[in-house]
Amino acid sequence: DNYKALGDTVKCKEVLTAGFAKFPTNQSILVALINVYRESNEDPAKVLEILKVAQKNEPNNASLYYVEGNIYNELRQATKDDEVKAAEYLAKAVEAYDACEGVNPAYEFGHIGKGVMFYNYAIELQEKASNELDDKKWMELNKQFEEALKNALNPFESAFNLTKDESLKVSIAEYLKNIYYRFISNGPEFEEGYKKYNDIVASR
Repeated sequence: DNYKALGDTVKCKEVLTAGFAKFPTNQSILVALINVYRESNEDPAKVLEILKVAQKNEPNNASLYYVEGNIYNELRQATKDDEVKAAEYLAKAVEAYDACEGVNPAYEFGHIGKGVMFYNYAIELQEKASNELDDKKWMELNKQFEEALKNALNPFESAFNLTKDESLKVSIAEYLKNIYYRFISNGPEFEEGYKKYNDIVASR
């Protein structure tokens, strides 16, 4: 932050790169590193080069693939005005999050990352639709919103079943409660899902 305030982006990147190499799962370092690349008009995807070295050194570390998913998700958000590029980053994020399961089937955070990404993507689409005056475009955005929200269901369900952390279960249940409620009129399975996760959240 000090180097950034002084306008020394080279030193800023050096410090953040060193920090990321030592603590690749630290989200605040990751976001700061991506932002400094963006602000200096350099390709933030270069952060992936650092991560690939870490993955090569620790191929059985599922958290490194979770971080890769987070990087692509950050890039997706940074380029969301470019629909083609944003879609490419979203697909790469899904691939990285899914890779977590291949490395460690008991690792819940790949599912959580994927679920949160699709949930937030759905919110973005919902906000975009709320500002759309063209009925045809609104219907298309609303359709995309519902698809993104449903895409978050399975990852969250998997994470809920995998995690042993009770507080994390409640946090995941909050997402699931909201999703099931949105589709409660679509059938009894959604009503049952809402009741199940609402009861879990209410009991904590």
